[in-house]
Amino acid sequence: MRKLILFLLILFFVPLHVAAQSYQRSLDRGDSCMKVYDYYNALSFYKQAQKQRNDNIIKMKIASCYYFRASYKQCIGLLKTVSTDSLTHDSFRELYYSLGAIGDVAHQVFYGMTLVRTFPRDSHIVADLMNVLVSPDYDHSDMAIYYGEDYCKTDSFNTEVNRALGEAYFMERKFEQCINTYRRVFAVGDTTYNSLYYTAGAFAYMERLDSAVYYFAKAVKMKPKMAVGLYRLGVAETQLGRYDDAVLHLKKAAELYEPDKSLMFTIYKNMGESRLCQKNFKEAYLYWGYALAYVDDNDLAEKRKVLGKRIGASFVK
Repeated sequence: MRKLILFLLILFFVPLHVAAQSYQRSLDRGDSCMKVYDYYNALSFYKQAQKQRNDNIIKMKIASCYYFRASYKQCIGLLKTVSTDSLTHDSFRELYYSLGAIGDVAHQVFYGMTLVRTFPRDSHIVADLMNVLVSPDYDHSDMAIYYGEDYCKTDSFNTEVNRALGEAYFMERKFEQCINTYRRVFAVGDTTYNSLYYTAGAFAYMERLDSAVYYFAKAVKMKPKMAVGLYRLGVAETQLGRYDDAVLHLKKAAELYEPDKSLMFTIYKNMGESRLCQKNFKEAYLYWGYALAYVDDNDLAEKRKVLGKRIGASFVK
């Protein structure tokens, strides 16, 4: 009788042992493929393993294959079947970035907040979440400031977080904090167009125009094809009375902004005002004419009419 029981137990456990071996073998082969970035074959082996055991480990491995193959919806669908407290850090990140890739900003923010709460020292996710929060798709720069300031309590010189925090301060019109934050970024030798542009903008709003021109000029030097930087530089130079430089930069901005009518109107109007301040009435008259070709503005038209009378009918014709 004892031999019969032992025999039956062997019959019962042998298939389980074989299945476990098959599962582990498929898992190992999938892992080997992942090490050489062969996500196609890794996915095949992991799915073989899933037939033996559909646990959270295999779900996250399959989801990772989907993520690296840009199959973001499949990645999301699979990871949402795993509770957030069971997700590994990498899987949590893949869920967060996949949601961003398909434009599901509301859920990306939700999982981003959960991820930061679970892994508060992941500065890359903190900074990325802050960028999402200040984006036009979400527009909550106040929340971005909360996450940035909280992180900076223990790491105030993290470049990536400070970049995002500086922008959030700018959006909330906290210009002094914006400038001080970007100074920390510059202190570690990091310089980006946005860092320079927002620093310059903060100085401009505080009417510290010399500093604004300095940083706008550095931004323009870094990205000379960015029309907005050229435009803001030209406006600041106009306010400082540097009219020749202003017209030069506004002209370049106009070439890049074409054919945005409202912006072209504003640029040429500013160019005309620069020339008017220099008492170069003929060029002011011409630039205002260019402006009115884009937007029919009664006030500017009247000013141009008065100026035309001043410089004489022969030129106006």
